[in-house]
Amino acid sequence: MDFFLSLFPILVVLIGMLVFYRSGSFVSVIGWILAVIVAAYYFKTPWNVIMGATLTGIVKAFGISLAVVFTMFLIFLMRETGALKKIIEYVKGIARNKEEQTLFIGMGFGSLSTSLGMVTPAMFPPIFLLLGFSPIAAIGVSILCYDPLTSFALFTIPLTLPSKVAMAFGIKPPGIENLNEFIWDYTFKVTVLLPVISIIFAFLMLKVVGGKQAIKKNWKAALISGLVLSGSALVIAGFRILPVEIIGIISGLITMITVYFIYRKHNNRATDTNLPFNKEMFKACLPFILLIIISLIVNIPSLKMNLENILGQTEVIRIIADKKEDLNILGNVWFWIMVVSFISIFILKPTGKQLGNVFKLWITRIWGPFLAYSLFFAVAFIMAWSAMEVVNGKLVPSQYFAQYNMDRIIGITLANIFGHAYPFIAPFLGLFGAFVGGSETASNVLFAKIQWEATLSTVGANAFMWIYAAHAVGGGIASAITPSKITNAAATIGVGGKEEAQFIKAVLVPVLLMCVITGAMLMVIVYL
Repeated sequence: MDFFLSLFPILVVLIGMLVFYRSGSFVSVIGWILAVIVAAYYFKTPWNVIMGATLTGIVKAFGISLAVVFTMFLIFLMRETGALKKIIEYVKGIARNKEEQTLFIGMGFGSLSTSLGMVTPAMFPPIFLLLGFSPIAAIGVSILCYDPLTSFALFTIPLTLPSKVAMAFGIKPPGIENLNEFIWDYTFKVTVLLPVISIIFAFLMLKVVGGKQAIKKNWKAALISGLVLSGSALVIAGFRILPVEIIGIISGLITMITVYFIYRKHNNRATDTNLPFNKEMFKACLPFILLIIISLIVNIPSLKMNLENILGQTEVIRIIADKKEDLNILGNVWFWIMVVSFISIFILKPTGKQLGNVFKLWITRIWGPFLAYSLFFAVAFIMAWSAMEVVNGKLVPSQYFAQYNMDRIIGITLANIFGHAYPFIAPFLGLFGAFVGGSETASNVLFAKIQWEATLSTVGANAFMWIYAAHAVGGGIASAITPSKITNAAATIGVGGKEEAQFIKAVLVPVLLMCVITGAMLMVIVYL
């Protein structure tokens, strides 16, 4: 019963989307309400802790939710002023058909953009719709292109931040002496698991766009693009050639170039586009160019640290007891997307009517994605803080924590069920955590201690880094079915629950299959 009730809010979310075709924003509210009820009345969690967890989740989600909000504004502005249409026409000259566009933009530019901190579920759907893709395909590729490198989003925050948290928790695997070693070892082990996963994502994108026929005609290009994307990341991580933070950027760029030459050779094309990259085209692309340049600059480690410290304590808010959150406004990508969006008004020079249309559409469509991200993060923290209490001004585990913490129940139950086969199930815990929290980073942070304890009790500390890497890969895979991302993508093109459900149904089995494959690989690695 404990295990079932721990999962109950998430099961209702899945049923609501798959069976009743409800949107991610709607089921996020239902999921949050159910999480609050079971946490309070069964898992012995005080109301002040529940509300504190909810607020923490909402604040933690700002890094994604506000990035989505301002990305949507930028895209709507570019579409209304015709800049997006100019870019689309140019892309059509480089990548001629939908399958080529899928691999060029999805596998290559999508991975590069995700690594730079851009939110592809918010940015790409209108682009693919203008390219002639169906709404389902536009949503599908925009979400799936977030995944092929799984953990290399947002300048690799899904790897670096959990590493810091894990060491703060006292997790110290054998052979890991400091944070830098933890990050590099973690990154390398993630990349070892990626080649098969990246290839499957390439095939899955083609399937969403053109079914089995698209796969049959383009399987070689999909295979090569998946191998190049993951293989380049593996080589860079294995030999520590470049900083961890830019691995995804370089791998995405190499993949774009590879896809370009594959199709150029296959189609015997001497030239790729009749449209010159002139002043007007440069102006249309300038918002994207600015976003890329600014993202690279502000994420230079030393500069990022200085930006985060400028506002000091003025941006630190108290949540509950000793729990505080530093908003790090100037060091967050959402702030710079907002800045680029504002500057782009003067670059693209919309008319008063066009700007009015942009604001009207923006205000109408941002609430669904914002609500979904916020409340799914809130659910994740309610589960993590269940059976905790405030004592002497500090949030600490209560006397019921060992028996009634929801995350602990899930992790220990799975460990008890699978025993020495636990490595097989580890990616599914990552999948579950990211599905609940809306992001792989949240999953990696919140489940670090659970994975450590489960690993110690099943296969031993030496296997932890592999277990944790598989957890990260499972969390990355989960982005394909995360309700908040799907709601985000649907909102940018004005569709709703039916299309969201159709997409989840189309990718749910492949997503589970990828986790099975990851678990199987991990079993071989751990027991080889």
